[in-house]
Amino acid sequence: MRPDQPPEGRIRHWEITAPRNRRLAPELYAMAGQACFFTVRCWPDSAPFADDTLAAVAVECLLGQQTKSSCQVDVYCVMPDHVHLVVTPLCDGASSLTYVDRFKGWCGRMLRLAGWRGEVWQARSYDHLVRRDEDLAEIAAYILANPVRKGLCDDPGDYRWSGVPEGVPYVAPPQV
Repeated sequence: MRPDQPPEGRIRHWEITAPRNRRLAPELYAMAGQACFFTVRCWPDSAPFADDTLAAVAVECLLGQQTKSSCQVDVYCVMPDHVHLVVTPLCDGASSLTYVDRFKGWCGRMLRLAGWRGEVWQARSYDHLVRRDEDLAEIAAYILANPVRKGLCDDPGDYRWSGVPEGVPYVAPPQV
């Protein structure tokens, strides 16, 4: 028997471990003022937002979905193969999960109309409930600095597909 194999009849620990990306209770995403950080990945091996026209469609869909979903986008960044955003429900019952689902559906439709062929989004997304105001500032700095870390620009303010929507209270942009 090899050292990396369990004894006969034993189950490997990863075969019984629950997935780490389990969602929290849906009610937590539907509390007014509860910010949530999402990373929404594109279909494997695709980068639709490397095309400026399609990146502009994604930003328009992100911002346009706010009113329809009673949620506020606090900060966003559309990268070539994924989207980072922080969403906050504006009233109890409005859900950041519903916002993301609607964004993905509407954006997918609009991308196809703009000429994209094939799948756009992976089914699941990563999310993290923001627990303190300091966390929101740190997460916003991380999101806005993402294009710099990936070599897409030298300064976060130079990247066209990220930002803090007008009217959202926020700390100063990150210094990289």
